[in-house]
Amino acid sequence: CFEIFIDRPSALLARAQTYSSYKHHNTAKYLIGITPHGIVSFISDGWGGRVSDKNLTENCGLLNKLLPGDTVLADRGFDIKDSVGLYCATVTLPAFTRGKKQLSGIEVEQTRRIANVRIHVERVIGNVRKKYSLLSMCQPIDFLS
Repeated sequence: CFEIFIDRPSALLARAQTYSSYKHHNTAKYLIGITPHGIVSFISDGWGGRVSDKNLTENCGLLNKLLPGDTVLADRGFDIKDSVGLYCATVTLPAFTRGKKQLSGIEVEQTRRIANVRIHVERVIGNVRKKYSLLSMCQPIDFLS
């Protein structure tokens, strides 16, 4: 997900819906889909920064665009396997050590490969921020519809 800072809304409900406890600021949140070649293929409508990544993913329309056999790369704790599975697609998550002292050699290698792909995702998002420097600034509420 990609978040941009927005001015603090005057309406209390809007203020609550846009406050991101992760960013400690009012934000608008967007889900960005990126192809394996690094091309932005999907940008959701803006949601209040308080929405969970899972809720945003399940309700923004991205899943409707999945084809059987597609793979979705997600963060740890981003439990969308069931939602993605309904479209005969799969979710790839980095391994985590929950209940184990360390990862197996295979899990370490898989996590390394996933991390290499995630670097490209972060690079694309960074390039979007650089190319559209307006997105790095706090946006007035009037800009949101």
